[in-house]
Amino acid sequence: WRHRLQMCKAMGLNTVCAYLFWNYHEMERGQFNFKKSRDVAEFCRIAQEEGLWVIVRPGPYSCAEWEFGGLPWWLLDKGAENVRVRTRDAAYLEPAKAYIRRVAEELKDLQITHGGPILMVQDENEYGFFGDDGEYIRELYSAMREAGFDVPIFTCNPAYHLKKGAIPETFKVVNFGANPENGFKRLREVLPEGPLMCGEYYPAWFDSWGQRHHTKPAQKMLRDLDWMLANGGSFSLYMAHGGTSFGEWAGCNSPFAPQTSSYDYEAPISEQGRATPKFYALRELFKKYMTPDEAAALPEIPAPLPVAAASFSQRCEIAPLALSSAKLNKEPAKEPVAMEILGQGYGAVVYQTVLGAGQGGLLRAPNLRDQAAVFANGECLGFLDRRYPKRSVEIPCAEAPRSIAIVVQHMSRYNFGEAMNHAAKGLLPPVTLDGAPLEGWNAFGAPLDRKYLKRLAWSAPKPDSGDTPCTFKRYRVQFETLADTFLDVRGWKKGEVFVNGHNIGRFWGIGPTQTMFVPGCWLREGLNDIIIWDFAGNVPLDGIKFGAEPVLDELHRSCDIIPPPERENEPLPLDTLQPVAEGEFPDQIAAETVEFKPVKARRIAFQMLDAWGKDARIAAVGELELLDEAHKSISHDNWRFIHVSSEETQREDGAAENAIDGQISNFWHSRWSEDKAAAPHVLAIDLGKEISFAALRYTPRQVGENGRIRRFRFFAW
Repeated sequence: WRHRLQMCKAMGLNTVCAYLFWNYHEMERGQFNFKKSRDVAEFCRIAQEEGLWVIVRPGPYSCAEWEFGGLPWWLLDKGAENVRVRTRDAAYLEPAKAYIRRVAEELKDLQITHGGPILMVQDENEYGFFGDDGEYIRELYSAMREAGFDVPIFTCNPAYHLKKGAIPETFKVVNFGANPENGFKRLREVLPEGPLMCGEYYPAWFDSWGQRHHTKPAQKMLRDLDWMLANGGSFSLYMAHGGTSFGEWAGCNSPFAPQTSSYDYEAPISEQGRATPKFYALRELFKKYMTPDEAAALPEIPAPLPVAAASFSQRCEIAPLALSSAKLNKEPAKEPVAMEILGQGYGAVVYQTVLGAGQGGLLRAPNLRDQAAVFANGECLGFLDRRYPKRSVEIPCAEAPRSIAIVVQHMSRYNFGEAMNHAAKGLLPPVTLDGAPLEGWNAFGAPLDRKYLKRLAWSAPKPDSGDTPCTFKRYRVQFETLADTFLDVRGWKKGEVFVNGHNIGRFWGIGPTQTMFVPGCWLREGLNDIIIWDFAGNVPLDGIKFGAEPVLDELHRSCDIIPPPERENEPLPLDTLQPVAEGEFPDQIAAETVEFKPVKARRIAFQMLDAWGKDARIAAVGELELLDEAHKSISHDNWRFIHVSSEETQREDGAAENAIDGQISNFWHSRWSEDKAAAPHVLAIDLGKEISFAALRYTPRQVGENGRIRRFRFFAW
């Protein structure tokens, strides 16, 4: 903490914004933890010692690409259908208020009004993306005031959602990654007077598995920040230092798009805490706006923390999943049950049933959350994957009864948007064999925490035993130097890694992240335990490597657990259909809503005939939404693309899924790296089921002018 805060101060910042995560402080209902790495008061005291003010963002909803957006898993322990998060539902709001009261116990004496460094406290986070209930925001505001927060309480929202849920009691700030003139203009509509602040300015973006690493030219960032400084605006760099979402804390966007453990964000301070070229450029920019005395007092940049590489060639030990004493349900259930109802929040759950003699066929699990390995009497028959509609494995017939085990890996609950109300994990019904429901399910927990790891039974590997999925592998190694390092996981398919009991995160061979950051402070003299949960069964038995540099931008599709299918463009019946809507959008970055008579359909197609800008062939979409008759956005949870005319995935992350992930700061972009794909462009989506809707909302790309749609047609069938 101290090193990273010193880096912020040396860059020229005067304040640090810090999220708190409810689920990190209340991992079990009613059991709060604010000790050691969770000691938020100590963080604020260190910031004050280093000459920094603090802005606290306690949630209760935080987002931050964090598991469930910071909400605790146990909110779902009576079933996801029995709680509505981020609403006035008592099942959510009452525990949220209890959390706020407990946070205030830690921090209220550290407010500037009491001689501390805390300047402001945030009420919720970007609520305008989710809802429009001002009374919900007021409930949280009142809870914060009653708990003892007496500094200004603020809300933040993107430019086009500032009015949603707005209440006069809170100070307003706006979030954006470009065009500060527009952002502050929109802010003035809800804040007629007073200071202007950008609550989140994005120097780049976060990464999701299977997509390119995000970058942003420093010059664009410098231009925007220079403008804000010249015009008296304040801003927070999101992120100044992204760091790492260790353990299983990385989040997931809808439809199923889990984020990488590395949260490097191409921020000015790297994941390992080093100054990047952006850091030096910002330091020089900030000096322009300092007085001579302030510039002279700017601290020297702290020396980089040591980093080292190492290689170990030795035979590891292996251990199977430990199940004997981990049964989660008392009696066999007719259907499999979500892991939250079983009382487990993280890790893996093993669902087990028995097939009779002669039984076999195609096992299907259409409601799997998220990925699973299927075993028959201990033999792995294949994998199930939520990303693809075909969630099935062939079970060969056998003469004797067999135990069928489905090991389900939790890959994070949604952290954003309405999909958070559909966040249950595990194996949900139905599970069928040749169409007939399978019954009689037991469930065993594998929470992958420290207590669980101590139960593993280690032994020397037998020939070919290292190829079994869902096994644990342990290397015991001694480092010559206890420095920061990066575990090289290139070629490994999927799993998690623990260093001396610390879960350093997930690996997934598809990338873009191909290394895992290991803080030197988690290493120790003598032997270090490196435990790998090898979900896919291909981690080598005879050696591991650590490097001195991260690898953040390598995609290797061949390292997936299931060979990814090529995007198969289905033929579309557009020539035989009348458009539900058609027209022309204005040349601007504001979202546009197109209303029509309510339609009931399962499939939609958005056809783009041309675009504004210098090249009418180029097209881009920040976000596509369907709205119901109450103008509420419909969940994207089960949506999948059935036709994409082109997409740019080589030179930038312009994948079609960006158009329906709920985030307006990234976008789908038509192909441009090999050639410029010709218009018209089409994005067609299967909605998962037939639904009713009464409007389409289109948000243009927010950064850059190219690709904003001009003429369009919208179809439904």
